[in-house]
Amino acid sequence: MPEQTATRDRSSPIPGLSPEATPILGLGLGLTGLALGLRPRLVPLPLALTALAAALYRDPNRVTPSEPGTLFAPADGVVLRVDETYEHRFVHSDCLRIAVAIAALDVPVCRCPAAGTVGYLEHVSGEYRPASDPEAAERNERLYIGVNTDWGPLLIALLAGPLARRISCRVQVGDRLEAGARVGTVRFGARADLYVQRDVVRLFTAPSQRLTAGITRIGEVVPL
Repeated sequence: MPEQTATRDRSSPIPGLSPEATPILGLGLGLTGLALGLRPRLVPLPLALTALAAALYRDPNRVTPSEPGTLFAPADGVVLRVDETYEHRFVHSDCLRIAVAIAALDVPVCRCPAAGTVGYLEHVSGEYRPASDPEAAERNERLYIGVNTDWGPLLIALLAGPLARRISCRVQVGDRLEAGARVGTVRFGARADLYVQRDVVRLFTAPSQRLTAGITRIGEVVPL
């Protein structure tokens, strides 16, 4: 099994926000209090910066519908493309690949599209090309998360973008996940690619569609 070298996320003390937001918000509120005492007219600046930090580090709780045959969006963002490719790391099959561009102000937390067990993790160092770059899938720094579901394997690839130089992982090999479970984080504009077997799943998503991780239905398992 390839070694996992991506950072593991911590639990958050503030509901709805990433744990990384805690010191930033504490600093922002402290500066706001200091400005209030010394220069009240400057208070809007640290307040605005605190609000921006809270927006960038959102991690809302979501309830994914209990639909075993449904495939849900892996990330918040816009579908860049849907294409066919052979996936050789984990699925080992002809696959449909859904590439999702995650904007800087989108929720950066990625989620599992279907229930299953984590069977593969690999972190690959690389470049930081824009999400729209055709070669980003094989050139950028990325984290692969393979999940064995009841109907077959799927692979999630989290790609770091030009501004995000760190990918956080929230799972370990052997973890049992429900659909919509958090699997990792990529910030400040990035990309998430989902690989599913071509003949197993019927997709009903298309380029330019806006997705919400763990909520938007993007496909269904083809009945045997």
